Order: sequence, then structure tokens, then C-alpha cells
Amino acid sequence: MGCGASNAVAGGYAISVNDTWNQVERTIEVRKRPNSKLVVKRSGWKTVRIFVSSTFRDFHAERETLIKEVFPDLRQWCESRRLHLVDCDLRWGVPVDSTTEETLRVCLGEIDRCYQDNIMPFFLNLTSVNLSTTMLESMSTLTWLFPVAAFLTSVPQKHKNDLVDVNPIAPEKLKVLKQMLKERFLSNQIKFYSCEYDGVDGDGKIELKGLEEFSKMVFDFFKSRIEEQYPLEDVTTDPYRQVMESHESFMRNRSSLVLGRNDILEEIKQHIIGVGVDKPLLLLGGPGTGKSSIMARVAEVTVAKAMSMEIPGSPDQGWHVFYHFVGAIPGSPDLEACLKRLLKEMNVINESKMPKDLETTCQVTCSALSSPNTKPVIIIIDALNQFDECKESTVLNWLPVKLSPQVRCVFSMIDETTQHKTLKSRKHKPVELFVTPLDMSSRKAIVVESLGKYNKKLDEEQMSSLLSKESSQNPLWLSIACEELRVYGLFEKLSKKITSLPDGLLSLLESVLSRFEEENGGQVVVATLCLLECSKTGLLERELLMILGNQKNLTPSKNLKNLKSDDQRNSVQLSASQWARVYRVLKPFLRPFGDSGEGRLDFYHRSLSKAVRAKYFKTDSWKSIWWHTVLANYFETIENMDRQSEEYPYHLTICEDKGRLKEYLKQWRVFHHFYHPEFSGELLAYWRSVGDKAELYDCYKENLENMTNNPNVDKEEISLHYEQVARVVMQSGDVDRCFNLLQTSLSMEENDLGAKPMRMMELYNVAATMHNERLTLHDFITKKMMPDLKECISSRRKALRISEQLTERGEKYKYERAFSLMKLAFNLKTWYVLGGDNNLQAQEGYDLGVESLKEAKEIYEELGDKGHISECIMNEGLLLAEVNQQEALELYKAAEVLCIQIYGDVSVLSSRLFTNIAILLEEMGNTSEAFKYFKRGLESKIQVFGDDHPQTGRLKRVLQEPAYQRLTSLEQEQRNQQR
Repeated sequence: MGCGASNAVAGGYAISVNDTWNQVERTIEVRKRPNSKLVVKRSGWKTVRIFVSSTFRDFHAERETLIKEVFPDLRQWCESRRLHLVDCDLRWGVPVDSTTEETLRVCLGEIDRCYQDNIMPFFLNLTSVNLSTTMLESMSTLTWLFPVAAFLTSVPQKHKNDLVDVNPIAPEKLKVLKQMLKERFLSNQIKFYSCEYDGVDGDGKIELKGLEEFSKMVFDFFKSRIEEQYPLEDVTTDPYRQVMESHESFMRNRSSLVLGRNDILEEIKQHIIGVGVDKPLLLLGGPGTGKSSIMARVAEVTVAKAMSMEIPGSPDQGWHVFYHFVGAIPGSPDLEACLKRLLKEMNVINESKMPKDLETTCQVTCSALSSPNTKPVIIIIDALNQFDECKESTVLNWLPVKLSPQVRCVFSMIDETTQHKTLKSRKHKPVELFVTPLDMSSRKAIVVESLGKYNKKLDEEQMSSLLSKESSQNPLWLSIACEELRVYGLFEKLSKKITSLPDGLLSLLESVLSRFEEENGGQVVVATLCLLECSKTGLLERELLMILGNQKNLTPSKNLKNLKSDDQRNSVQLSASQWARVYRVLKPFLRPFGDSGEGRLDFYHRSLSKAVRAKYFKTDSWKSIWWHTVLANYFETIENMDRQSEEYPYHLTICEDKGRLKEYLKQWRVFHHFYHPEFSGELLAYWRSVGDKAELYDCYKENLENMTNNPNVDKEEISLHYEQVARVVMQSGDVDRCFNLLQTSLSMEENDLGAKPMRMMELYNVAATMHNERLTLHDFITKKMMPDLKECISSRRKALRISEQLTERGEKYKYERAFSLMKLAFNLKTWYVLGGDNNLQAQEGYDLGVESLKEAKEIYEELGDKGHISECIMNEGLLLAEVNQQEALELYKAAEVLCIQIYGDVSVLSSRLFTNIAILLEEMGNTSEAFKYFKRGLESKIQVFGDDHPQTGRLKRVLQEPAYQRLTSLEQEQRNQQR
């Protein structure tokens, strides 16, 4: 009887469930499944929305996996197809006091948004014994996932109530649902996955293991469906066009995040439409203050206004708008690529006339932006301080001091960076506009917009709690906080989560890093962050994977002997699955580096760099040395000279590993890489970390002797190496022993190699330069200088006599002649002061100097070499100072403007120029101004030559004189009063 009653009850359930389904069937529009698949034609970027449906009690682990693993991977794949993925997870976002009807309307409204965006929405339903009652018409973009029934056997009894609907009708409902799904959907849309119980987390939520199959099912299904509905477009193969489109996408994405900021936008607008504007506007602020979003809005509005011809000043041609967001897309930190794209868009050059290198590109850009014939252009560059580090990116020699009337420039950067200081130091100073903290209404609007995109909403109390934090004034803090809340899966603890968010950008970032460690790979995440922070210029993906693949690298120890280069040579790459897990979480904080991994991985915001240092190095500074040693060991093993020379000696210097650094610098291939005939600054800086100039000389002298004794090396190569080493020894400040090396080269050329004109001209010039270096050791012009001065002038004139026969052979020979003429003029000024001799009278020397400079300038102008033109102007000032000091000072100032634009404050020429200006001001009686220039000269010489170089010592002695000591004391008193 019991059995009969049970069967009767079960039969009643079946009838009830079937009746319900019959009613549902009558509300559904039955359509035949189309034979052809839906293909959406589109232009530009498109948004793809995926709606996730399930009961909330029993799919916490799956939803966590979706939000933190599957959808980030799918989002990255979508971006490669110009698609924005938005996942709709409604675990929270519906206000707590909402009725069931209101909750249902929110869910259905979100599904409607999916319809509007994607025509056929992308829909994922998770169903188990605890039934989800959502049912839709048949669609090809929907999938139903069921955990296999055996899963429940692994769950302890006390937790099964969270997973099983205890209502006796539930089994029948599930049985009928599965049958209905089979009738309405294709077999590949209904899937079962395996998983196992893995305990309970701190919040009482069941954790699962073995969800890899589940993740793959979801990823593969939606990848396939999105690929069908949105096939890859026929994209342009023009690389410039591709870059433009990528910047346009970033612009439109970021522009939507700007809320408020009307005063700043209006001021930038007035600068753009202003009359007689000949200087750039700088948008300044600290990290995370919203500069990029503001610049994106400026670019978007300016483009629209330009297209509708609403910008005054060019009624006939209209304005072209160029915008570039550094760090936003792969390759964007490359200054040369950016400037070439600018020149191409301005129609200044075409592919056949593309500049050959960065230096030439900068010169062409500077000329174009200062030319009155340039067509109207508005240039908007975000994060100017984040271009790849090089002289041109810090000195900004591509940007003229005074802009053409038809050129407008708006740049953003962090204030007090090198680029900001460079522009502030110019005589023609830029307009500065500082980003202010967000007001309350803007903060609230950003939160609503950021979370609303995922259909999430804070109630008034939660919003008030979030915005009461002082750091909510910072857009970066606010966006990171919103993202932390978006991925948080416990609605009942959301208010507590908001309260717990650290009030401080670095503190919040440290908290996020802690979550990353716990959820995504532990020590591998830590190692990735530390390696990127310790790298000099960022790391290529393959470099990082090789380092991470060596398990010995991952656990820092104070015993550095555990680290060996041989271990790195034998290591294998980190597995793709491990790297995917790490990269998935760090991607939002990294610069884009391209699908092929050709770009360098580095932090997008310097704030994360500071957070990494604070979290991992602050209390354990020895860990920093560990990671630098790891990097040194890796780069010791690679063959790519460009990458090795960038990173390997840098890390050895940080680790104070003088032995390995010395052995590295001794290698000829390393010498040749760093060598520069005028000044090998980087090579000399690394040698200073090893020891003094005597050690440099001894090492290279030994190398030269070994080369000389090697019968397989020809004499031309030996002679060239003696000359090059002689130059470097001279550049190090060793102005005596360099002559012995040069004499060996001269003897070989004259006695064994036929005294070829080009080589003899080069060697005479080197000899003259060496004698000139001896002259710079004198604090004052005295008769004691005559022996070296005579040799210097004699060698220059020998070189010039040879060059007369060679200038027709091309630019290289013209350059050599101009260089000799310019240097000769410099020495003839001293000759004039000392009164000359019977062979060359003082006035004859002066006149020869003037003629030499005139010819040198003409050659440099023909070659477009502005750097050496500035040196010619300085030498003109030197000569003129003996006749008219005021006019000489004006020439010096003109040379200073050009020199700073080309080389910046820290260069050989600028250090000489500052010193010469100071000497002239001292002679004119302006001691206070002379003091300023002597100090600038000393700062430059310390950075260029080092603290112990003879030229540095000379300026130190000058500043020890009583008059300058008094000014130093006065300056210190003023600083103390300001404090």
C-alpha cells in the first residue's frame, strides 16, 4: 500500500509538471530552426553580452570560475576580433528590498539588453537538482550545463541541502526539464560536466575541484558561437591604419568614463581654438587621476568638431586631429613609430621618403611642427612620459620651442617627470593644467556607470560607504574598487566587503595583489610581479616564461649561492596553462604587448610598481637583490646582444657583482656595442661600477696585446681597436695613457697599412681631441697650455688638409670636415688669448677661427645636424667674447636653447655650454648668475663623466672659491627658512 501511495503521489507530480509545461509551451513562439547561421555584419568594435542564469545557492564555485577565469580568457580572445565582451552575472546588483517581480524584471531586462546588442543573445544556464526555472525559446547561442549526478555522492550530508531542492516535486521537474531541453535544443547545447567536493571556504560556500572540463566546455562553446555570429572582418593590411583604429577604439572606450571635468575640458577647448597659440598645453596630475580618460574625451570631441568644420582658424582646409595613447596598444610606447605615423597623417612624408632612424625622424618632425607652411593639425598625446626611455623621449627634441601658428599640441603626463621638467625649463614655457580630485557627483556617476554596464547596482547605504573613503577622489582607485566589487560573489556580505576596501591607492593595490596570489598561482604570481618590477625595461613574454620555468627562481632565499646560471640554461618554459592563469589576472594592469608577444610586458600604471615594492621589498630588501640576481643569471645565457646589453650589466650593477660585470665589459662584442667615438657614456658608467679608470685601461690593454699576438687577426683590425680603446680611455679621463694607444695605431697605419687618407684624417682628429682634453684640465688660460695647444691645432690642420680631397665622396666625409673645422675654431680662441706665435699670429688665428666656423655651419645646415649647429653657435660666442661680451652672451643663450632641445641638460655639449656661460657671466661681473650656471655645469658633468672625472673636479674647485661658497651658504639658509 505504501508503494501504491508513493506511485500515486509521483504520478500526481508528473501531471502537475506536465500541465505547467503545456502552459509554458502556449506562451512560446515556435519557430523552425533556420538552416543558415546568423552572421552579423559590422564595422568597428561590437559589444557581446553573455547572460548567466542559475540558482545562486548551488553554483557559487562555477560562477567564480566563470567570472575570474573563463570570461577573462574569452574577453581577451574577443578583443583580438574587435569585440568587447560583457558578462552578466546577477549574483548581486538587485537591491536587497526588491520584490520577486522586480527581481524578475531586472533579469528579463538584462536578457533584453542581450537581444538588443547581439540579435540572438548569448545565454548560459546552469541547472542541477536545485532547479532553475528559466526557459527561453530555442536559440543557437544558448547552452545548458548540468553537473553529473554522481557529484552529489562526494558532498557531505550537512551541505547537500545547499545543492538539492527538498521539494518532493523537484525530481519530476528536473526529469521533464531535461526531456523538454532535448526536444528543443541541439545535443551540443546540453552538456554534463564532472566535479568533486573540495571543502567549504571561509564564507561557508562549497568549493569544488576538477572544474577544468566545465571551463573548457563554456569557453569552447561561446568561442564557436561568437565566431559564427561575428566572423573576422576583412581588415586592412596597412599597419598605420591598424594602429589608428586601435587608438580610436581606446579613445571611444575611455571617453565614456569621463563624468564631470567640465572646467578642464573647457580650458583645453579654449587652448585649441585660441588665436596666436604657439606653445603646448600640458595636462598634469599624479598616477590614476584620470588623465587618460580626459584626453580620450578631448580627442573624441575634437575629432567630431573637426569633421563638422566647427573649429575656427582654418575655414578652407579644416583641421586634422592626431591622437596617440602611450601604453594603450602594443607598440604605442615606441616614439619613432608614433612620430612617423604623425608625419604620415600630416602628409609631410610618404613611404618612399620615410626617415631612416629616430634621430632623423625627430628632426623632420621638429621642422614640420615649426614650419608656417604646415597644414592645420591638432596633436593629442596621452602619457608623454611613458614613451620608451631614450634621449629623444626625455629631451623632446622633436618638439620645437615655438609651434607653428597652425599647430596645436595637448599632452598629458605625470607632473615633475623628466619630460615635464624639460618643457618647464624651456624659455617658451608651456600652458599647465592640473587635474583636480573628483567631486562627489562625478564619483557617484562613475560607480553607477562602471557597475551598471554589468547590471549591478549599489543601494544608497553601500554607495555612501564606498564614496566616504577619501581615495574615492582618485579615478584609478575608484575603478579598481568597482572591479573588486564586480567579481565579488557574496551578495549577503557585499556591504562588509565595501567597508573592508583599503582607503589608499597603494593599499588597495596591495590588497588586490594578495587576492591574485590566493586565487591564481601563488608564488608564480609573486615572481612575475617582482621580475617585472626589477627589470630595467620590461620583459618579453618568452623571457619571463623561461625564468618562471626554473622552479629554483621562484622562492627567494638570502643564500644567493642557490642561484646558478647553469640552472637557467637547463630550464624549460613555464607551462601555457600556468602562464594563462597568471596573465589572466594581471592583464588589466599590464601594457598591451601584442598577440605575437613582440612587445614588452611592463606595468601600465607606476602605482602598481610602487605597490609591488611596498608589498614585497619594503620589509625584506634582500628579496630585491634575489630577483635582480635571477634576471642577471637569465640574461647571461641569452644570445641576443641588444636585450643582453640592456638588462645584464644593469642587474650586475644593482647586485654589486663586480667580478661578473668586469668579465662582461672586457668582451670585444660588448665593447663594440657600447662604443661611441664621441662619448661612450653607458660603457663608462658601467666601468665606474667596477672600479677606477686604471682598471678599465689594464683590461683593454691586455685584450689588445692578446689581439696583437694572434696571427689570425689582420693589422687593420688591430689598428682600429687601438684607436677605439684610446678614445674610450681618453673619455674616461685618463688623458696621458690614451696617447700611447693612439701612437700604436698611428705607427701601424704609417708603416704597415699605407697611410690611407681617411684613416690618417681620423687619427689626426683623435690626436687633436686628446691634446684638447689636456687643455681642459687647466682652471685658467695660461702659457703652460701652449705645447698641447700647438699640437692640437697642428693635428686639426693636418686632418683638414686631407679632408679637402675627400668631401666629394659623400656625407660622411663632409661631416668629418665640419667636425674638424668646428673644433679648430674652439682652440683658436685660446690661441688668440695667448697671443699666438711667429708661425700663426693671434689675429690670423682669430680670423681663421671665424672662417672655419662659417664653413662648418654651412655643412651642418646642409646635413640638417642641429646638435652640431648649436656647438658652432657656442664657439662663435667664444670667439666673440674677446670683442663683445653682450653679443657673445646672446649667442650662448641661442646655443643653449638649441642644445637643450636636442640633447637636454645632461650631455657633453650642455655641460661645456653651461661652463662657458658661467665663465662669461663671471667676467661680466654677474656672480649670482654665474653661480647658477656653474652648478648646472657640475650637475651635468657628474652625470655624464662621473664624480671623479678631471672635468668634474675642475668645476668642484671653482665652486669652492670664497664668492661661490658664500652663495652656497645663502642658498642653504633660504631652503631652511622655506622648510
